[in-house]
Amino acid sequence: MEEITREISQSSQALSAPVHLLVFGKHDYIVQNAETLLRKEAYSTVGFVEVDKAIEYIRTKPVDGILFSGGVDPHHKQELKDIVNKDFKNIRLMEHFGGPATILDEVRFVFRDSSRV
Repeated sequence: MEEITREISQSSQALSAPVHLLVFGKHDYIVQNAETLLRKEAYSTVGFVEVDKAIEYIRTKPVDGILFSGGVDPHHKQELKDIVNKDFKNIRLMEHFGGPATILDEVRFVFRDSSRV
């Protein structure tokens, strides 16, 4: 019986997909740095600096959360938020300001009730 329980537990973990985050920022190097940090902690990421491409991605691919870095055009940020609030209420929104040291804690906090983190 113990072996069956262990096998079920291991197969459940294998089926669980990582949290998939869209990182949206003003500069490529900031987006890439955030993605690198998140990927080291087993998050799945995709990054954008162009709002049209980010919107297209959200509409065609499943996303668990959007991480906005500082300096993003407020109109672009609002445009993405409006789309999420209208059509994708399951996507969690996060805003990050400052250096990279707190990104992981901020994302963990937002997904603290998710079994996939």
